[in-house]
Amino acid sequence: GSAPSGAAIRELFADCDAVLFDCDGVLVNSEPISLATLVDVLAHFGAPLTLAEVAARFTGRSSSAPIDHIRDETGKDIRDQFKPFYYDLLFARYDHELVKIDGIDSVLAALKKRQLGFCISSSSSIERLGKTMDVTGLGPWFDGRIYSADFVANGKPAPDLFLYAADDMGYAPNQAIVVEDSVAGVTAAVAAGMKCIGFVGGGHYTDDRAGAANRLYDAGADIVLSDMMELSNALGEA
Repeated sequence: GSAPSGAAIRELFADCDAVLFDCDGVLVNSEPISLATLVDVLAHFGAPLTLAEVAARFTGRSSSAPIDHIRDETGKDIRDQFKPFYYDLLFARYDHELVKIDGIDSVLAALKKRQLGFCISSSSSIERLGKTMDVTGLGPWFDGRIYSADFVANGKPAPDLFLYAADDMGYAPNQAIVVEDSVAGVTAAVAAGMKCIGFVGGGHYTDDRAGAANRLYDAGADIVLSDMMELSNALGEA
């Protein structure tokens, strides 16, 4: 389908007071890095998957998902070893490769100008989110409003994290819009009773943006964008 109109985007924001951003694949172009790194990590622990399989199974999920896969395949519980090994590889690549999603600063500036609340609500750990903020310089925009799957019992596709973040910021679910790149995240937003913008502009969707958009629509996204400038342009017009 064609890109949603500015009017359609503005209509979605008409009774919105807060925006909850997923981080990976929405604020930063990290998914190509993390998915490729996971391929190496799974092979190391004796439970190999292809890049396509890793993308299908783990996009938008917390690290408990690959840990469970390794246990199922090998019978080994590597919970304590997984993150140190994964993060050593991942953070080294972040230092050289991690960049922001094009246009995200314009979106955040437009939200600030409209005096809307916004936060990060991510499947990533606080440690990984901290590294992401350090490398990209996005941290000051969020002023401590960074919520991790570490904070709740059940990660996405459960709604717990979005409900926690909205409540902590002082908003009801129906006041919030979630911006998400994964089926797990869109599913969580819908379950939380929030509106949802799907985003397929990340590098991990380069080969099949249309297919990715359809999957997010099928999961319940209200609109799907492939360029953050569509969002900032729509919000910049009164």
